[in-house]
Amino acid sequence: MYKSIELVPLQAYAILMNDWNEEISGFFIAEGSEWILLHDNQNDFMIDGLRFVHKRNIDEILREEDEIFKEKIRALKYPDLSIEHAYDLDDTGILIRQIQAKNELFHFDTYDEEELTLGKITSVADKDFETKTLTPTATWGDVCFCEFAELSSLAIENDYLNSLSFLIK
Repeated sequence: MYKSIELVPLQAYAILMNDWNEEISGFFIAEGSEWILLHDNQNDFMIDGLRFVHKRNIDEILREEDEIFKEKIRALKYPDLSIEHAYDLDDTGILIRQIQAKNELFHFDTYDEEELTLGKITSVADKDFETKTLTPTATWGDVCFCEFAELSSLAIENDYLNSLSFLIK
């Protein structure tokens, strides 16, 4: 488990995950006992949806020159960026049910950063959930089960998911 640092709303952070080569980058919105919520900012100074990062799999949280530079651009490009949210960051089951209630596409990562699953949540149990998967070409695939304990991150409302949603309506 990483050493917790004080996270400041709308400041940029790079989050290093255990056993991942890539970092998760974004602007801090809120933190609960289980999850950290960010405005996702993976490339090109674009804010692209929301990213929930499970604290259990965090190796380190950084705020270095790169993040400070991104923050300067964010302040100019998105001066009215909100930190309002209605997500439960203290309970994975409730969070998954909130995403399910919105009936929107989402994607999640597990321990393996290369394994990205996208789709819609179809049911939620006490310790796991079921997802109807969606392929990268927007065709419905198999049903996937995932235990809460396997989750590293969840993403919603990003351009990739929003673009695919046009094809499945």
